[in-house]
Amino acid sequence: MITPKKQVSLPDTIYELLIKYYNDTYNRDFVSIAEFVSNNLTSSNSENQPIVVSPNVSQFGRIQIATEIFGSALAPRYQRSSYVTSKFIQDDESVNIFPGQVQFYFEHTVPLPTGVKTHRLAFIKWYMWVPREKTRFHCRIDNQDDKSCNIELWKDYFHELSRDCIIPIHNIYSRFLPCKFTIGNRKLITYMAVIPINRQFHL
Repeated sequence: MITPKKQVSLPDTIYELLIKYYNDTYNRDFVSIAEFVSNNLTSSNSENQPIVVSPNVSQFGRIQIATEIFGSALAPRYQRSSYVTSKFIQDDESVNIFPGQVQFYFEHTVPLPTGVKTHRLAFIKWYMWVPREKTRFHCRIDNQDDKSCNIELWKDYFHELSRDCIIPIHNIYSRFLPCKFTIGNRKLITYMAVIPINRQFHL
């Protein structure tokens, strides 16, 4: 993480996503402060005690991985380096790479049974994919070989926010350059071309 940093309280929407992230990551029950208080979730058995997640985080606009600086929408000067990709396992166990734009990075501390742990995370908005394979791989040379060109076409707007918008920073796979790309004969449609930078940082 690169300074400057700000101590902020996450908006409710992102706060809820963070709680979902912890529930998916650990085999424990994580709750918001409001849920803990309103439902009186205290338990005499510490093993069954839910873990309260604070909305307070240390927020950063930039990070450094190896020698590379990654920016975010929070740091306009470094916005060009805010476009990243990450790998996701699909329902059929296949692995797909998704492009997105980092909104900000943050550190968050949560009390676990083994002790307090600080997580270094990124909040990323992911782009919508193009359902037609022919359109997505429009730039490839051989119609049967999607490896012949690593430029893909994606829609130029984001998915709705979901738990997948929060990932550990070490799950960032690479950077890419976005570029408008228009195709079509009678009806022109503009997509976003994802042009990967061939340095991969996934740890």
